[in-house]
Amino acid sequence: MMDCTKTAEPLRRKTEDALRDAIVGGTFLPGTRLKERVLTDMFGVSRTSLREALRQIESEGLITLEPNRGPVVATLTYEDAEEIYEVRGMLETHACVAFCQRASKAQMNSLKVIFAAIETACRQGDIESVLLHSAEYYQVIKEGCGNRILRKMLSQIHNRTNILRRLSLSQPGRMADTLAELQELTDAINARDESAAGKASTHHVRQAGRIALRAMRDRLKIT
Repeated sequence: MMDCTKTAEPLRRKTEDALRDAIVGGTFLPGTRLKERVLTDMFGVSRTSLREALRQIESEGLITLEPNRGPVVATLTYEDAEEIYEVRGMLETHACVAFCQRASKAQMNSLKVIFAAIETACRQGDIESVLLHSAEYYQVIKEGCGNRILRKMLSQIHNRTNILRRLSLSQPGRMADTLAELQELTDAINARDESAAGKASTHHVRQAGRIALRAMRDRLKIT
């Protein structure tokens, strides 16, 4: 007899991943109401599978449940952004240090290849490609840090910062600064210099946060 539980689990995860990617990738913008019928048609799943996926995505902070509207893509407040960058800095720094300690030679080589792609995208001013390759860059670090809980926590933070990353990179001069900061981080990691990698990671996140928060202040007219 087929185990329905085992069959439902991969479908639920597949639905979660598809919904998460649609939100993080900008298909559904902040404030967008997520209509059940639209989503079931879009992903080809049942209402039960969709509702289970929505509960998981809500727990990650990507959507909120609003009275009389239902699930809505979450909108980050300025205070949210401040707290996210603070936590991202701590987690990313720890992950980079752990990567220096534990990464395999293959993972080190993968990081070099991806950084080269980031460099090309930065020089071309291609924000979308920079975002794509940056996600790949940190995925290698998360996988090579050797800590499953850290990887999960950092993935959730990264999912919530995608819009902020785009905002930061769109500011004048930020693309060149990002490339310089990631060059410093990559060099430190290649040398397996834990101290330098930690400092480079902390500096990069602080600079990205500073630029993104300044842009948010300008939009919200916060003094």
